Amino acid sequence: MMFKRCLLIAITTILVTACASFRKLSNVGSSVLLSDQGVPYKYMFCEDSRLNYLITFPKDYDSEKQYPMIVYLHSMAERGNELQKLIRNEEGQGNGLSKYALDNKLPQFFTISPLCPDRIYWSFLTKRLNILLCNITNDKSIDINRIYLTGVSMGGMGTWSFAMDYPHWFAGIAPISGGIYKPFMSDNIQKIQNIPIWIFHDKFDNEIPIEKTVGILKKSKQTGWYT
Repeated sequence: MMFKRCLLIAITTILVTACASFRKLSNVGSSVLLSDQGVPYKYMFCEDSRLNYLITFPKDYDSEKQYPMIVYLHSMAERGNELQKLIRNEEGQGNGLSKYALDNKLPQFFTISPLCPDRIYWSFLTKRLNILLCNITNDKSIDINRIYLTGVSMGGMGTWSFAMDYPHWFAGIAPISGGIYKPFMSDNIQKIQNIPIWIFHDKFDNEIPIEKTVGILKKSKQTGWYT
């Protein structure tokens, strides 16, 4: 039975990934830009992971220093090929993490906001996200001991999945209105038992019900590491 479930997940992942478009967008790779508050940022494309992303730099960036980094996974409404939606999307998540960074509210952090293609979900892209982090952290200015992960809705689900698949990356995670998406992924929740977790979920959420988060907490209590 377990083999059949694993095989089904593998086949589903292949089919879903095959439908997505992992192409470089036309407005990436330009020179470093400055926000109205003077925060440097840039639209990038990682050839190895085939993911587009937005990176913001610390306000007074010094290449000789090391800085913490926050990785942010957006909601389903931002999927596609519009990088500007990573900053703000009125019809979806509202402000993304990069919006706060560009407004100079995270002056000591790098932030990374990858863009999820259409017709796929973050929970199926953890391998690509891992490759992306491997590339980004080649920059010695990033403190690999202070990398944090967060995301909202579909991105909240991706936060759980990414952390469980690659727990070594993260000093802390903060899933927002998410749940565990992959079948029987909750069996792997012990992999993140040593990671500080701050969970947010609106009890009136009608997209991803709060029961998704309640179920995770029950599972973690069963493993003995959540109190």
